[in-house]
Amino acid sequence: MKFILPLRRFLVLPFVLLFTSCATHSPRCEYVGVIAKARGVLPGGAILLHGDGDDRATTPQSFEPPVEITIVAKTDSTNLRIGYVADQVIFNWELDPHQLRVDGGPADGRHLAGAGVIPVNKFVTIKWIVTPEQQVISVDGKQRFSHHGDYSHIYKPVTVFPAANSYVTVKSIKVRQIQ
Repeated sequence: MKFILPLRRFLVLPFVLLFTSCATHSPRCEYVGVIAKARGVLPGGAILLHGDGDDRATTPQSFEPPVEITIVAKTDSTNLRIGYVADQVIFNWELDPHQLRVDGGPADGRHLAGAGVIPVNKFVTIKWIVTPEQQVISVDGKQRFSHHGDYSHIYKPVTVFPAANSYVTVKSIKVRQIQ
């Protein structure tokens, strides 16, 4: 079911593509859905976000580890940003696209040179696995970042957002509880 509500020049798009209610930590439990403040919905249901304001795609529910998050998205230039156990993890950062930025959370400041570049105008699949003791981020099947720390207290939604006038297109956000 889709609801589209105009808000100035933005669209507020609360919708759930698929929601399965299941027991917490069930390995078969998968949540797919997003509430977005966005520029619009593209053919096929992708959401277009613009980095000149507060455009965001956010899951309607919060999650605690262990989870596997799969995001399919692309940027037209810079700043594909994701948030969950970090306030933001930045791919194609505008000041140094090669640096993977990790801001906030247990891995705050553990930026990684050479791990931040993703192709422009091409969808990538970002997999973010978070357990109570570790997070691992992969892009298109290749590990980009890993950190051991205390993630047991996390209970947040997943977000995808742009910055610095970039356009980010989000095809999907899926969150699966794992064991």
